[in-house]
Amino acid sequence: MGNPYGNDHDDHDDDAEELNDADQQKENDEIQEMGKQGLTDQDFPKGRPLGTFSSSDTKK
Repeated sequence: MGNPYGNDHDDHDDDAEELNDADQQKENDEIQEMGKQGLTDQDFPKGRPLGTFSSSDTKK
């Protein structure tokens, strides 16, 4: 038998498990900022531009 979890879920967050706490927080912040603008990763088929939605780029 193969992997009981299947391989079809590996394509959406390949490196999410490899992020350290700080990087995971940055990722969460970017996703939250994207959500505020009504965007998802599907809006960026070639990948999310690096740092576009990071909290360090936005003024509070």
